[in-house]
Amino acid sequence: MTGRNSITIESVLNALELLGVKFTWVGKRREVGKVCSLLAKEPGGLYYFSGTNAADLSGLVESVVICRPGLVLDQTAELSFIEVIEDPQLVFYRLCAHMLGSRPLPGIHPTAIIHVEAKLGEGVHVGPYAVIGSSVIGNDTIIHAHVVVMDDCVIGDRVVIEPNCCIGGNGVAWIWDTDGKRVILPQVGGVVIEDDVFLGTDVTIVRGMLNEATTIGARTLIAHGSKIGHSSRLGKDCHLANNVSIAGSVAIGDRCFLGSGCSVRPHVKLPPDTIVGVGAAVVSNILQPGCTLVGVPAGVIAKKDKQTGVPRRPEDHSTRL
Repeated sequence: MTGRNSITIESVLNALELLGVKFTWVGKRREVGKVCSLLAKEPGGLYYFSGTNAADLSGLVESVVICRPGLVLDQTAELSFIEVIEDPQLVFYRLCAHMLGSRPLPGIHPTAIIHVEAKLGEGVHVGPYAVIGSSVIGNDTIIHAHVVVMDDCVIGDRVVIEPNCCIGGNGVAWIWDTDGKRVILPQVGGVVIEDDVFLGTDVTIVRGMLNEATTIGARTLIAHGSKIGHSSRLGKDCHLANNVSIAGSVAIGDRCFLGSGCSVRPHVKLPPDTIVGVGAAVVSNILQPGCTLVGVPAGVIAKKDKQTGVPRRPEDHSTRL
């Protein structure tokens, strides 16, 4: 069986040329069959290495490693190297995106249910058993199987929504009346998902209250199982790891990173570039941008030089040797 990660060295070198990556081959010519991780070493793989300790490459045989110039020349008996001036991880990610990235063909599966008033842009894919209400779907957006997009949602261009997501679900806002009965406020607001957003499987985005819209900023990535409460507003370029829980009316600034299993209390405001650690519970506003929060309740800690699990900023991809 041919895996989705299958490659040839010829296709790798051609792709590097097309991407404009300057590189130098070091070692003998070796054929590779797949892209691999250093956490799961296999013979005949293509790897990247951004470190300085060549011992981390021990155990690799008949493989090719993308790396910085001159770092691992003593390993050439078992390995060959593609030396690059750019960050090897960035080169590897660009290479994989170019060679292995794929998308389903545009079209609506015959089992999908589309509201007669729904507006779908060009190149949209709607998968099996998806349900689209009276909403707007932008160009080249992918709606995978079993996704439900309820009424009054506006979804931008090139958005990807993976299976079993619900967009525009009803939140629960209520008070007690004088007779001790619960009075529930209907949720009649909307959802706005801006361009180039990715939603992993089983993500729920609750619609806004009244005239409000729950908003997900452009290029934000929300991993599997996360839940976004009514009227919350996520900025651009945010990253939410799996099973993050955002309560209602939360405001999160641009470029924030929220770790797995963390939660944010209703009405809390987080400024740009905030990092929330795994499992933290944020219960109060943060005023200073760029803080790192950990614990229950979450508090600010000194920022480390390197944040484990947090993707590097563009300015961190140094080109120095």
